[in-house]
Amino acid sequence: MLISELAKAVHENAVEHGWWDEDREAPEVGALIHSEWSEALEEARAGKPLAYIEVFTGSYRDPVYMIIPRNAEGKYIAPWGDEYHGKPEGVAVELIDGCIRILDYMGTAEIHATDNDDAELGFEHLYSGEVIDMIPDKIPELIACLHKYTSEAIFNDNSRFNHMLEPYALFASMAAALSWVKKQGIDPLAILLEKHEYNKTRPYKHGKKF
Repeated sequence: MLISELAKAVHENAVEHGWWDEDREAPEVGALIHSEWSEALEEARAGKPLAYIEVFTGSYRDPVYMIIPRNAEGKYIAPWGDEYHGKPEGVAVELIDGCIRILDYMGTAEIHATDNDDAELGFEHLYSGEVIDMIPDKIPELIACLHKYTSEAIFNDNSRFNHMLEPYALFASMAAALSWVKKQGIDPLAILLEKHEYNKTRPYKHGKKF
């Protein structure tokens, strides 16, 4: 699957959910990408799995939530054998959420107008062997790199806001996030498609103000 094809699908879903009802400036989009990287760090700090869903198993008077990790086949199977479907969460999922926001932005006409040849590459190219070898193993170091690349996409000469996010810096941050997920033994594209399908079921702007 081409990066441009994924960007188009993700952006169309974002438009349907109201994210582009009004013009969005580059700093706002960049800040939301930053927020996904930070959420991945918080999941790691809390000791959460790479990918999981939370299942409510108690009563309203005594609520109990069970974390069900994603298994090697990409399914969420409870200890008693039932398969569950819900909102994917976890360190890897938050990193993929940042990539989804990048793809959404790349799906705008403004990004296509840059004639960026990288957009016509296969998505798997972003986490090739050479890229993976350069990715830090420790999640804090990875997150620091992702924030650096994203900031470079937002600012020009470290002082002024860019009129639009710089595509090559976005590609660098997305490649780093995807490569780290791949390095953990998880298929980044599978997680992305899973979260994309879930996002189709969510309410207007996912219940958020922006």
